[in-house]
Amino acid sequence: MKDYSEKFISWVALAYLVLAFLAIPLHGKALLCDCLAPIMLWQCWRKRSELLKLLREWHGILLAITLGWMALATGMHCLQGQCAFFDLAVFLYMGVVFAFYSVTPLPSTKHCAVAGGILLGLTLAGYLATKCVDVRGTCLERLLYFDKHFALLEPNALVTRYQFLTTNPNLLGGAYLLPALLLLPTLQEALQKRSWRSLAVAVLLTLLGILPLLGTASKMSVMTFGLLAGAYASIPFLAPIRPRILATIAVAAFGLLCLTTVLFQTYPALQEAPWVDFSKRGNYSVHQEIYGEILCDSGVGGKLFGHSPQELHELYPKYADESHIREILEPYGFGQDAPLYCTFMDPHNEYLNTASFFGVPALLAMLAFLGMLLVYAVKSRDLSAALMLLGVFFCFFWEDAASKRSLWIALGIVASRLIPRKGFTGDGIR
Repeated sequence: MKDYSEKFISWVALAYLVLAFLAIPLHGKALLCDCLAPIMLWQCWRKRSELLKLLREWHGILLAITLGWMALATGMHCLQGQCAFFDLAVFLYMGVVFAFYSVTPLPSTKHCAVAGGILLGLTLAGYLATKCVDVRGTCLERLLYFDKHFALLEPNALVTRYQFLTTNPNLLGGAYLLPALLLLPTLQEALQKRSWRSLAVAVLLTLLGILPLLGTASKMSVMTFGLLAGAYASIPFLAPIRPRILATIAVAAFGLLCLTTVLFQTYPALQEAPWVDFSKRGNYSVHQEIYGEILCDSGVGGKLFGHSPQELHELYPKYADESHIREILEPYGFGQDAPLYCTFMDPHNEYLNTASFFGVPALLAMLAFLGMLLVYAVKSRDLSAALMLLGVFFCFFWEDAASKRSLWIALGIVASRLIPRKGFTGDGIR
């Protein structure tokens, strides 16, 4: 009976991952995968002794401190008469997702590879359909994201981007971690064989698999790039050229390139080489500067406990300079939306997002938690996990990434690989 329950829960873990990638909407911000949340909570209760042991590990302690400080900050907001529990509830849910995958083994490597292959196959089929036929006016049109702002500039590759079943290509770019993680053990096994045939097949399938990811033109792809770079660094034929160092440099360079497009004016605002103007700010800087100023001007209480959503909505317009915002946005084709950017925008930066809503201590604890996972990865010589985590730190500069299910699923799977515990079973991704 116990074996049956363990197998059932492992398949629930795989089902939740698959449904999270497919992002099938249920109601509001809820997805179909969230229907499995009660089973995940039940599993966390069943494995409470293992979870308590996790709290003795440094990453478990730091995650508990993060969520605890968020709860304390929300309590302080309530004492000020501004009760808003949604953001806290989201992070607590992400904590449950992480805990669930930390103590729940996935099915076998073979089954994970099949599931990952099907997901990538469906994604690739949708991508090829948008390239082979005119999808405008059909049900397939929603597979694409059309940027009306970039369309005001001369035609460029960013006007139309692939988003599959998500509502934004950046969501697909971040969720690509999931099928990549499912296929990672199979890919690593193929790459470590001293066979040119196995290597050629692996490279070909990898290129086909990431075609849709390239079609998203999403900076979130740096996480998947890190995961794959770590895997390819294990190729025996590359040993003489120190592939681990080269892979690390490549991921860091890609992350810095993406960060440059966030901080400074780049393509498509600039249409000629070198496609970057370090004297002008990028379009993301509009709301990031405002959140930075709010944080700097906050008193001790604001820096410690952040601000409620209501308070941030009230503070944001006070720091918005429409002429300055319009000057930044116009080269990107967003000039007409300057009044909207003066009203309220999310920070599109997890560092600013967490500090603004929950205070600097919550941010520091979260970064320490991620840093500890990175330390575990380095100690375990798991380059794929280490470079994926490096990608996470980069993505925090341009996305409110810590509220995404896919990230916490991936972190839970990685944590379970890096910190195997007695009594864990299954021959899956661990």
